[in-house]
This record gives sequence, C-alpha cells and structure tokens, in this order.
Amino acid sequence: MKNRLRNGFLILIILAAINFVHGAVPGDLNGDNIVSQDELQNAENLLKEGKITSDQLDEIKHIKENYPRTIVDINNRTVTIYKPINRIIAFGGYDAELIDLLGDDEKVVGVASWFKDNDFRRLCLPSLVKRPAPGDAKTPDYEAIVNLNPDAVMCWHYYTINLAEQLPSNITVIGIDLIDPAHYIDEARKLAYLLEREGRLDQYIENYYSKYIDLISARSKGLAENDRPKVYWEFPSAYSTVGKKSSSTSRIEMCGGRNIFADSDFDTSTVDAEEVVKRNPDIIISLVSTKIPGLGYSVDDMAKAKALRDSIMQRPELANVTAVKNGHVYLMSSGCNTGLQQPVALAFMAKMLQPKLYKDLDPLSIDEELMNDYLNVSFDVRNHGTLVYPLPEES
Repeated sequence: MKNRLRNGFLILIILAAINFVHGAVPGDLNGDNIVSQDELQNAENLLKEGKITSDQLDEIKHIKENYPRTIVDINNRTVTIYKPINRIIAFGGYDAELIDLLGDDEKVVGVASWFKDNDFRRLCLPSLVKRPAPGDAKTPDYEAIVNLNPDAVMCWHYYTINLAEQLPSNITVIGIDLIDPAHYIDEARKLAYLLEREGRLDQYIENYYSKYIDLISARSKGLAENDRPKVYWEFPSAYSTVGKKSSSTSRIEMCGGRNIFADSDFDTSTVDAEEVVKRNPDIIISLVSTKIPGLGYSVDDMAKAKALRDSIMQRPELANVTAVKNGHVYLMSSGCNTGLQQPVALAFMAKMLQPKLYKDLDPLSIDEELMNDYLNVSFDVRNHGTLVYPLPEES
C-alpha cells in the first residue's frame, strides 16, 4: 500500500515537472489549473529536495497569489487566465500598440498582416512591425498561429467566435476592441489586468487619454443641434460612409458636430452622391488609408495630399455643397483615428468642427506628448509629416 502511494506521489512529481515544459499551470497537480495551498507546500518540498529551482518556486507562488484572472470580453464571453500570458498574437493592431505601451512588447509573438502598413507603428513600434504575421483575424493562417505557440490570441469582436472554434483549446482567444472611444478605457483595463499592468495603464489613462478625451467631450456636451456643423465622413472610398451604428458617429458628436447620416441604421455603407448633396454637409472629412501615400509621419511633401483633397473638391456633383464652397474639406490619416493616437485625432477633429470652442487645443502638442512621454520616441511633428491636411487653422 505504501509503495503504491509512493509511486502515485512520484507520478504527480513527474507531472508537475512536465507542467513546466508543456504549458500547463506550474505547481498544479490535480489538473484544476489552480495552485492550492497544499500544492504550494508540495512545491516548497520539491525545492528542498532539489527537484525544482527557486525560480520555479517563485513562479508557482506568483500564480498562487495572482491567478486565476477572469474578464468578460467584448463578445460577452467569460475568459479565465490561469497563469501569466507570455506569448500573444495581437490581431487587433491597437492591442499590440497598447501592449507595447504597457512595457510587454516582448510578449507579442505575432501581429496581423496589415499591422506594418502604418508609419506610426514603423516609427514608434519598430520591434513589433518585425514580428511574424500569421495572416489576420479575418483570414488567419491556423498552422502558422499554432507554430508560434501563443498562450493567447487577441482580436476585434467580429472574429472572436470563429477563431475560438477553430483553434486548439490550449490557445485562449480574447475579444479586445480598442476602437470605439465609448468603451476604450474598459477594454484597455481588461487587457492591462490580464497582463498585470494595471498601474502602467493608469498613468496613460489618467494623465493622457482621459485628460484630453474628457476635455473635448465636456466642451461640446452642451452644444445645441443648430450649433453643430453637419459632417460628411468618407472612408474608404468615394461615398462610402458611416451611420448611427459606427463609432465614428460618436467621435463626430464628441467633437461638436453631427453626422449627416446619423439617422441611418447602418455601420458603414455606400450611399448615393445625390444623398450627400441633399444633406449638404458643412464639413467633409475623408479618412485616408495608411496604404495610400499622401499623409503620415514620413510625408513632408504635401503635393499628394493636396491632389487627394482637390479630387474631392473638384467632384462636379459637390460643387454647390457648403463644405466645398467654404473650403472645409479635410483629409485625416486612418492610422490615427483609433488606438493610442485617438486623443490626437479627436483634437484635430475638434479644431475642424469647432475652431472657436477649441482655440487653445494644440493637437501637435498632444501628439508630441504621446511620443515623448509614453513611447520614448523623439520626432519633430511640427516640421515633419502630417496626419491631417490641411491643418484646421490653415483651411
């Protein structure tokens, strides 16, 4: 009987050692993914016997004290993490940006194939743009994903369910959506909590993100509808726009405007040019893809941006639209519209829509602050590159 117990205990010891190698929860002996007090005591005995290292014991103690960690993700799925996440495929793009800001860029082992099509990332996140790209969340390369051996795959809400169904159960799929300012902070806090980086996130949120988002929101909140200019938002092609379901409509309202298609029950859709003319916007904002040369940190020559803007202003059907007649047509890089740069984009938009209300707001200073204080990048945004054309005060 004693021999059987001794043999069973040896098997548990062997399984515990295997756990360190194959990704199960270190220190967990009964397979429930949680380190109990008895299992911690067992690990301490193993250290005394020289069967595990002090680093392994420290890892088990850390897991005992800090895990499991549970969130409800953007898809309303309960997601539980039982040990530190060390290998991440960040398919959302903005999740990779935030992970870098939190100081965990080395944990990102894969990014979306389109991640590097953005000169902000090439400038500020050079190590991440070099990471492998196993497809993207919409068209994933499942074999490449598995070969990267991630603990977790993060993506926008559109793709979470499909990825979770297709990937092995030992890879945790987490829906994290850092696009809409309405829930950016909540989503960011979930990500920071899973990575044990709550304090670092608080610095960014309290001293930067919320400072500017709250300022912009507070000033525009009391504006009457007639004091809000009508805005036509175009992306990614001519007469493709956004309706009331889009987060871009929320951004327009936050900055003191009103989307001319806010009454339309769609997220994005292509509309008739005649309908744009009929609704007669005061301001046109055309979001320019980061794949199209013309805007960005690497662009000093404004010739291509000017040509893009002229192509909108010279559309015959828009000749009598108020925005065109008054020269209130702006281009903005799609790369800055969401993610870490969202306060920068919203500051530019606020200046476009309500120049008097936001006279003291300086989007370039906000951009400099992000780069210098949070990303440790030195770049002269006043003399190189542009995210918006023309700058609002020049229009």
